[in-house]
Amino acid sequence: MKQRILILDLLAVLHTIKFSLGKNRLSENEKHTFIIYGFLMKLNFLIKKTGANQIVFALDSHSSKRKELYPTYKEKRGQNRTEQQIILDNLAHPQFEKIIDYVLPTIGYRNLFGSEGFEADDSIGRICKKYPNEQIVICSTDHDMYMLLTNNVCMLNAKTNNYYTITDFEREFKIPSKMWKRVKAMGGCASDNIKGVEIPKSDPTKKQMHVAQTGALNYLTGKMKSTTKAYKAIESRAGKNIINRNKALVILPMRGTPDFTIRPDHPSLRKFIQLCVEYQFDAILENIHPWKQVLKLK
Repeated sequence: MKQRILILDLLAVLHTIKFSLGKNRLSENEKHTFIIYGFLMKLNFLIKKTGANQIVFALDSHSSKRKELYPTYKEKRGQNRTEQQIILDNLAHPQFEKIIDYVLPTIGYRNLFGSEGFEADDSIGRICKKYPNEQIVICSTDHDMYMLLTNNVCMLNAKTNNYYTITDFEREFKIPSKMWKRVKAMGGCASDNIKGVEIPKSDPTKKQMHVAQTGALNYLTGKMKSTTKAYKAIESRAGKNIINRNKALVILPMRGTPDFTIRPDHPSLRKFIQLCVEYQFDAILENIHPWKQVLKLK
């Protein structure tokens, strides 16, 4: 029997919960468990929606091998935060750590995968490569993982809860999903602060322009004229050097990502109840039977 594996890009999922539940919880003078509660509700929903019989949680490392290769990688992340955003982060991050270090292991989930220097995306990519014949659902908001889509691998948007399949991808972008890594290498990634191929400037006083995602797609689908500066930049030796540099940053999994083996979970009803008592999650305790069924608690 084929496994149906649900892989959570855990921090991406937790951040969506933070933003959806955190607006009215900015007082730092009380005990906060709203993200832990929201996460349990989300996990219950995701398992029911996907029918998964195996759950994997992919973790990000605190260090980054990509930053070693490209020092400005994700340089702009976390800049220009408002005072409210800083307060919310201060409330959220201890709960994130509690979910990873305490909540999931206590319930009996064993497949929390991450490795020093690598990102959750890399762990997800490695699992997809290792289990090509299983049905896999990736829950994330990260478009980088489009390159992992196959007939057996789809995505579930952590914000909208909508599925996104290889058919959806090919309809939207008019290229095979395996070419997405070429789009990212050529066009860069604004959210990760990875610059695409540089387009030569006619005026040295103007801002440096780069080939972006739209330009990369136009080139790869034959819509870019060979007379344009962008086309010539992509074809140039300097352009090819940038593309090769970016491949090491964008291809999933990153070279060197370790192997992971999925093990059977041992979810415990007794420990789940103890957890809910500890956090005073009375709404869950009052109707525990559906949780027992969904989480396969024994």
